[in-house]
Amino acid sequence: MKFSPAIAAPAVLVIPRNYPGGYALVQYDSFIENHSAVSVSDGQLVMHKEADGPRWDVGVRGESISRIEYEVNIERMEQELRDAIDTSKVRPRYVGLLGYSVFGYVDGLETRAVELEIEAPQSWPVFTTLAPVTDAKNSASAKAPNYYALADSQIMMGPDLRVRAFPGKIPLFLAAYAENEEDLALEGKLARTALDRVQSYFGTTPFLQYSVQLELLNPRPDHDYGFSQEHLDSGTFSLAISRAITPRSSERARQSSLFNYAHHMAHCWIPKRAYGEGYLPFTWEMPPVIDTVWFNEGFGRYAAIQALAAGMSRAEGKSFRDQQLADLRTVLEEAPQFINQMPLLVLSREASFMYTRDFRIGQNIFARGALMAAEIDDRIQSRTNGQKSLRDVFRYLVEHNLRSPRAFKVDELAGMCRDATGVDVHDIFERWMTAK
Repeated sequence: MKFSPAIAAPAVLVIPRNYPGGYALVQYDSFIENHSAVSVSDGQLVMHKEADGPRWDVGVRGESISRIEYEVNIERMEQELRDAIDTSKVRPRYVGLLGYSVFGYVDGLETRAVELEIEAPQSWPVFTTLAPVTDAKNSASAKAPNYYALADSQIMMGPDLRVRAFPGKIPLFLAAYAENEEDLALEGKLARTALDRVQSYFGTTPFLQYSVQLELLNPRPDHDYGFSQEHLDSGTFSLAISRAITPRSSERARQSSLFNYAHHMAHCWIPKRAYGEGYLPFTWEMPPVIDTVWFNEGFGRYAAIQALAAGMSRAEGKSFRDQQLADLRTVLEEAPQFINQMPLLVLSREASFMYTRDFRIGQNIFARGALMAAEIDDRIQSRTNGQKSLRDVFRYLVEHNLRSPRAFKVDELAGMCRDATGVDVHDIFERWMTAK
């Protein structure tokens, strides 16, 4: 980290312990090694980790800090973090870096713009989601408006990295690393279809391009490859090789992959650009308590369902939606009684820390949220003779957060639905929020 002009000491370096949408404590600071700080005169500055938290104190009063350096042990990170979606990867001919797992910030400077410089081994292709291109070699540079955008970006490099562009209203880049047979044309076609349908559903193009970071990996013992992760204008899909789409893949496998892409692309709008309290401004040092995980995951999932259904024939779309909602009802029917008895607000707060760690919680909260969204959508469409739908609410919420970055409160959402559609849905919200 280089500072121009130099910054005054003492300063505090912070390494994240969670990430937006991760809903868990991930101690990335434990993988930091060989840290140092340098003054304007190239002198070494005192730098030590605080007893608690992911913080390093840097320098003393009267000194100026020119740069801070540290190494990240990615090999140990992947070994110790069991969820593939949490960790960066290093292979002999490939490196995949999640921004929040390697980039820190100086406390108080996280809103400043950042210039990123990437240097790779000779002849290695380089790809960054901040400035995606298909042919960068050895090095790349990019700018981020703030630390959040930097941390929510990804870097991939290496001879085994393959990058393809798929033109469209929102240009799509597929950056893939595979440890088995794969078909980038098929993967790209699915991702292109998903992005087109999701964009059409929301009706806006809030980012210049979208990047898919696709990693198809030989599973490590006791590691999990079941989750993907959304970012501001990209998605990370770290999957077991069995999830690769090839010409021999079944239609069910292709539909599952299509939905996974659409689901995480929908998150670029909800909650990335329409969000409730606790989501933004983001707390990097510990998982924030969020009252609206049911909105983030449930309403986001429902938006993906509707976006895909809209691209099908009327009969196919209805059948697809009905099956998705039936599967969600099954989740609730099969959940343990103590989870089903939790009010939605309590469950959301539990999910703020335990969404994937105990996926009974994650499944229950996205199922409740999506089923609530479906009921609201049905009422809006019924009472407006199909002239309005929940899609109008989503578009209203995105526009609301474009005008003002203030997150909505739980008790405001029903009123915002009415403002967007003219339909009162307070009773539906109240029933789902208080149901036990």
